[in-house]
Amino acid sequence: MSVTTAHIDIVSPALPDAPEGTVIGAAEVLDHGNRQLARIALRAGMSTPVDVPRDERCLVHGWSPYLSLQSLMVTGGSGRRAVLSARRANPGTAAREQPRRGASGWVQLWGQDTDGRWAVRDPTDMATGVGTSTVASPPGGPAILQVGGSRRRPVCTLVPERSLFALQPTDRPQDQVNVRPVADSGFTLLEALRLGEWTWAGLTEQVWWDDPGVRGAPLFDLAVAYAACRRGDLDQAERWWQETHNRHTTGPAAVDVLVVDAWLARRRGEWRHLATVLERLIDTRDAPLAAEGLDVLASELARPTGDSRTRKRTDALSRRLGPYLGAALPSSLTSFTAVHPEQPEARSAKGAGADRPVPFQVDGDAHVLRIQWRALGRAPSVPAKYGLVADAVLNPRSAEPGILIASPDDVRQPLIIEAAAPIVLWGLSRMLLDEGVATAVSFVPNRDAIAVVLPEHRVQHVADLLARLLRRGIVEHLDLSSGGARRQLNVADADEAMQIIRALLQEGHRSLP
Repeated sequence: MSVTTAHIDIVSPALPDAPEGTVIGAAEVLDHGNRQLARIALRAGMSTPVDVPRDERCLVHGWSPYLSLQSLMVTGGSGRRAVLSARRANPGTAAREQPRRGASGWVQLWGQDTDGRWAVRDPTDMATGVGTSTVASPPGGPAILQVGGSRRRPVCTLVPERSLFALQPTDRPQDQVNVRPVADSGFTLLEALRLGEWTWAGLTEQVWWDDPGVRGAPLFDLAVAYAACRRGDLDQAERWWQETHNRHTTGPAAVDVLVVDAWLARRRGEWRHLATVLERLIDTRDAPLAAEGLDVLASELARPTGDSRTRKRTDALSRRLGPYLGAALPSSLTSFTAVHPEQPEARSAKGAGADRPVPFQVDGDAHVLRIQWRALGRAPSVPAKYGLVADAVLNPRSAEPGILIASPDDVRQPLIIEAAAPIVLWGLSRMLLDEGVATAVSFVPNRDAIAVVLPEHRVQHVADLLARLLRRGIVEHLDLSSGGARRQLNVADADEAMQIIRALLQEGHRSLP
């Protein structure tokens, strides 16, 4: 029997400063029985139509390295879009959470001079303001963004040219600060590979193969090559080499291209060519732009081979890589502790920058400091949207708010149930609807919560279901609210749970105007 389907447009979440078409994550659509209906890449400023069974409630959930995505419940045939958005903490529980850690310190940019030596760039190109720091990166060769502070060992991170970057404080000791692009398809793929998110990595990679217009950005090109290397897919890596390697024989990705070339030579058993490429890798002063390149060098290319011509070179390469590997930090971009880019040290000295570093301050509530790279000279020709300019950053597009697809149509004040894991809420929604307990269930925009509209005589059934989740250890507690009233449910006894819910609903009703 054929199933009547309906289109739903899955809209990528709003990410400020992301060029249109940038892959910022991926998502999948599950039907009422948790069967996969569709998997899609999420591209900034774009939507993707998917077919779902008409009148069927489905779940849309996904992953992004830039923001935590809120799950959505959609209904086929509603004729409306499913707009994914960032998950936000429930205002009622924010007070119980630990405050976000801020950070302060200094930041400076290193570039290469004409003889290939690293030198600190003139800080007059850099300025600081409230919540924003502006720097200019040189066109062409690689650049290094170095972050340090009085209590922090300086960290060098290789970055591509003309891209927007953010500094993100972590909750680790000494106010460690991570450097990441504000939005870059290549970083999305590299992060998926680093975190073992193979499903999402495959969807991001496929965009590169399907849409030639996205090619030319260093990180995305390299990420696709490294994905093939990670899988051991010789045919795909060779296809990438034929179509792409000439784009990056110079510039920030040049070392990574040598890494891929050496990987291919070793897999083919081309020892003479491998020896030549290894010699070039030994002579270069630079590390790969992507940390995947260091991994490939260490795991495959620095291991001795059975060929006498390459054995001596692999030993020399291992010695050159040793300091980088010893000082490396977990990151998709090559990052290592060092006072000077040419001297990576696992225990590098703390202190001020080498020249006149620019101070920065990241407030705890903001938790992100934007770094704007002003475009210098002519922007890269491919891809057309690569290389952001200052005007686009200073006048960001307004974020489109998420919408609630399956809005409750009952006038009764709904019960709001919040849990830390969205997938738990999806399972609970299905149980409430399948067992006829609730008349309507919907995800609440910008919160990890569902709104449940239920008749008065169904309170006991809801209490039974919630207590069952607690007894099974699926959740430690649930946050409940109705109107202006709030309660935390942490009892596994159904009768106690019912008394708590009844009292909450009564208090919530009295709080209504």
